[in-house]
Amino acid sequence: MHARTAAVALATLLAAGTATASDLVNFTTVFNTDWTQAGVGGLRGVGSGEIALSAVRGPVTRAYLYWHGPANPTSDSANAGISFAGNAIVGTSTGLSDDNFWGFDNSQAYRADVTALVSGNGSYALGDMTKPGVEINGASLIVFYDDGNAANNRDVVLFNGNDANWPNPYDAVGWNTTLSGINYSGGAVGLHMHVSDGQNFSDDDDGTLLLNGDVLATGGIFQGDSTPRGTGGVANGALWDIRGFDVTSFLSPGSNAMNFSMSTVNDALSLVAVAIDLPSGAAPPIPEPGTYALMLAGLAGLGWATRRRRSGL
Repeated sequence: MHARTAAVALATLLAAGTATASDLVNFTTVFNTDWTQAGVGGLRGVGSGEIALSAVRGPVTRAYLYWHGPANPTSDSANAGISFAGNAIVGTSTGLSDDNFWGFDNSQAYRADVTALVSGNGSYALGDMTKPGVEINGASLIVFYDDGNAANNRDVVLFNGNDANWPNPYDAVGWNTTLSGINYSGGAVGLHMHVSDGQNFSDDDDGTLLLNGDVLATGGIFQGDSTPRGTGGVANGALWDIRGFDVTSFLSPGSNAMNFSMSTVNDALSLVAVAIDLPSGAAPPIPEPGTYALMLAGLAGLGWATRRRRSGL
């Protein structure tokens, strides 16, 4: 356990050139599209691996790469520069948050538009993802394409950030996020969560994930075992998850809002990206800057809870 004080952490955030702390924000909506996603964990200690993409059925229209890991530097460039598909790329910081008890000063999350480098199905190499004082947990690739069949198109609302669930001075406690203005008239709806740092401490170590106040999932939800694993990582978990949930039954015809929340139990996690998969025509319009439909509730984590010691590292 890495001992820190709130005063030191807040002073760090105010230092010149630091990255910005971030709960999830509404990044973009891709309307009338086909899409897929893939990821990889087990990158800790090696900084390289690959993401295998296999579900693309037409020309790629957009592709976004996400990655996350603990770090000591607070600069938003700390792990921005990596290699993808044999090319050097520079990501945009999506936020600085807690290190999740790894003995670092913070964690960093990034997003890069890699549309020009993703041509379709195949294995996409990742590299240069560790630096002095910087580690990596895993990465996700979210790809949009056109399969030529408009009848199966979807609206996908993307959120991103770096939201640690345990009390910390960087973002609100737990996860608590709302998307309003969904114009639902029927059809399947999915909630897809890209989560860093999952491990298996017990069958109920992640608590309960709620959607609109009702139980969506409970127990060991994010165990670091839902994506392929690279050659690195730690003994307990590959530290990366992509979990999808069918949330159709939570919506009814007409205007809907979706609020998902999860508190803490025993596993420190970071929510990096969320994709809400809606029937075409159901997504709300893209909000103007400063008026996002995605709003985060909760108090800033300025009060410190007793931090639990991680085991099985």
